[in-house]
Amino acid sequence: MDKIQKGNFVFCADIEKTKEYYLSNSICDCPGCRNLYAQIKTLSDELTAFLSEFGIDICRPDESADIEMKDHIDYLFVAYTVTGKIKGEGIYETDIDGFHIKISKGDTPQDWFPSEQTEPCFFISITGISLPWILDEPFPHEESFFDKVKSFFKNKKF
Repeated sequence: MDKIQKGNFVFCADIEKTKEYYLSNSICDCPGCRNLYAQIKTLSDELTAFLSEFGIDICRPDESADIEMKDHIDYLFVAYTVTGKIKGEGIYETDIDGFHIKISKGDTPQDWFPSEQTEPCFFISITGISLPWILDEPFPHEESFFDKVKSFFKNKKF
């Protein structure tokens, strides 16, 4: 386990297992996700480096939730898991290049997403991502915010 210190938080991350996980986990093929994959690596070198510190491939999130706007996609969050544990209590939060990052043990709504991780893990979610539509296909239909939220929580078990 590698120890990564951020402020008063210590993250015990198994970087090699996290990298293996990201090589083998499945990715979504919906239009919003494909648009994200096409652009996320160019968002911020600092954000890419931050996630890489934990063994995360920025191009392979576990989950994202998006809303189609008139000419772009707003991503409510983009989420990742890290094999390991957080020492201490609370949620680590920081901002990088205008993006907000939360790291938690799984006790926030942004952490309630499908994850294929079977090892002990913690969660990193990023908000503040808004991207133009760049795929060479028609822009998806615009759903209302409430339809998107209902769809996201449809299969969640509380």
